[in-house]
Amino acid sequence: MQDTHRVWRVYVSYKQDTLDPVSMRIQWEIRDMDVKGVEKVKVIQGFRLDGDLSEDDVKLICEELLHDPIIQEYVYFLEGESNIRLDGWIIEVKYKPGVFDSLASSVLEASRIIGIDRLSHAETFTLYVLNGCLNYDKVELVARRCLANPIIHDYKILPPV
Repeated sequence: MQDTHRVWRVYVSYKQDTLDPVSMRIQWEIRDMDVKGVEKVKVIQGFRLDGDLSEDDVKLICEELLHDPIIQEYVYFLEGESNIRLDGWIIEVKYKPGVFDSLASSVLEASRIIGIDRLSHAETFTLYVLNGCLNYDKVELVARRCLANPIIHDYKILPPV
C-alpha cells in the first residue's frame, strides 16, 4: 500500500488522575506574577510529524518514543481534521524559524532507529490551556512574561470556543 504525504499532530499530556508537575509549576509561576483569575492550567506537549506516514507509523512513534504509558496519554490526528476539543484559552508556543529544536531532531533520529524512515520533518510545540476568569490581555501577559521567550519563540492565542 502506497502512503501519501501527510502531516500528523500528536498531543501528549499527563493522565487525568496523575500528578502533573509541569502544569503545577506553570500555575505557580502565573500566581507569582500576580495574575488573578487563572484557576487551572494544563500543559500539552505537541508534535507535528511530516512525511509519508501511515496511521500505524504514527501510533508506533507515539508508543515507542513520545509518551510514558504509565503517567501520560496521547492522541493523534491528521492536521486540519481534529475533533479534539480543548476547553479554555489556548496558548500555542513554538520555536521561531531557524531555532534548533533538539527534541524534534531526537524524534527524527529515533524514528529511523525503530524502523520508520518516512518521517521527513518533525516540529515540537507546547499548548497551554488556561481556565478561569480571564480576558485576552491577561492571557497575553502570561504568554509574554511566563510561557514564551520572545528571542526564540513565537506564540498564538486562541480564545475559548
